[in-house]
Amino acid sequence: MDFAASLPIWVTMPSFVLLFLGVSWGILLLVRPWVRRAAADHEEWDRVLGYAMSSYGVFYGILLALIAISVYENFERVDAVVLDEVSSLGALYRGMSGYPEPLALELQGHVRDYTLSVISEDWPLQQQGIIPSEGNARVDHIQSLLLAFEPTSVGQQTLHNQILREYFDFLEARRARLDETDLALPGVMWVVLGIGAVINAVMLALVEAKSLRVHLIMSGIIAVFVALLIFVTASMDHPYSGYVNISPEAFQNLVDQLMVER
Repeated sequence: MDFAASLPIWVTMPSFVLLFLGVSWGILLLVRPWVRRAAADHEEWDRVLGYAMSSYGVFYGILLALIAISVYENFERVDAVVLDEVSSLGALYRGMSGYPEPLALELQGHVRDYTLSVISEDWPLQQQGIIPSEGNARVDHIQSLLLAFEPTSVGQQTLHNQILREYFDFLEARRARLDETDLALPGVMWVVLGIGAVINAVMLALVEAKSLRVHLIMSGIIAVFVALLIFVTASMDHPYSGYVNISPEAFQNLVDQLMVER
């Protein structure tokens, strides 16, 4: 999927489905002559195969559902983390306008520069699974300016305390975003899912059908559905890359709507 993400979805998704379809039909055509010979006792063959297919269908369906749900929950969690950081940056930017000049303008400028760096520097790296570190210096500089400020009134003290709370909330959200850079399901889960798809094709090939056309249509429909489900799930496995991904649009909207240069 990492390689496929560099290609248009209208190329990769049909190719992925055709691959599944080809493997399923290939197994069917390979096994069909043996099945016609082995299934001499149709009643016993159908009874045993029906029991095996129903049991397997339950287990594989549960596995596929659990993986899809897990991937979707991971995606939603990362999206929430990104929005938390955007909200914290927005609150910081607005609150910093209450500091005396020229400190207010300087702090807001650094927050805006950091937000732009997330879009232009952090995101391309996170799409490659690399945890960015370029923003650390910007964050440290903002912190040094905040900690060096000495309030001269009760109002400034109240504002400063609120800004510091917002700043540390921002740090927590930023750390959470960076920590989720290489979030993905363990590879062994995808191996098991792939083996299960092959077993599913074998099970369908073992059905004793007199009409080859009917057999191909039946197995093809199921193969296409399984392929689409696996493709969509795999596309969301890496939240920062792939076809279904979290973009830096929220950060860009923050810059365009709030962080207007003065």
